[in-house]
Amino acid sequence: DVPGRGKVVVDISYGGTFYAFLSAEQLGLDVCSSKTRDLVSAASAVTEAVKEQFKLHHPESEDLAFIYGTILTDGKDAFSEEPTTNICVFADEQVDRSPTGSGVTARIALQYHKGLIQLNQSRTFRSSTTGSLFTGKAVK
Repeated sequence: DVPGRGKVVVDISYGGTFYAFLSAEQLGLDVCSSKTRDLVSAASAVTEAVKEQFKLHHPESEDLAFIYGTILTDGKDAFSEEPTTNICVFADEQVDRSPTGSGVTARIALQYHKGLIQLNQSRTFRSSTTGSLFTGKAVK
């Protein structure tokens, strides 16, 4: 439950740090065309709600058991040759200019876990703010 935004479904995944993931559409936004300020405000509200409502655990270090930020996506998580777009809002409402290294790693782990991509299947991720691209894949 995100105050002022309603109930949303998030996934939490780890790629060097924990992120909450959800499509911007759940918040009435479009990650590709909404104003960055609106995306940042919505993502920050999600981060705060997750911090208040969920206790995270890290298998090796409890110092790493915290939500670092929220990544709003275009919802295109199933494998495609086309890039999928996201915005990463972290720390004190900072926006990563890139798709985010730890965020892409967490997003790949999540997509693999859900069976949306296979091992060694490359995905391309685009930053909604700069258009920069990262490519990654799940490996054993």
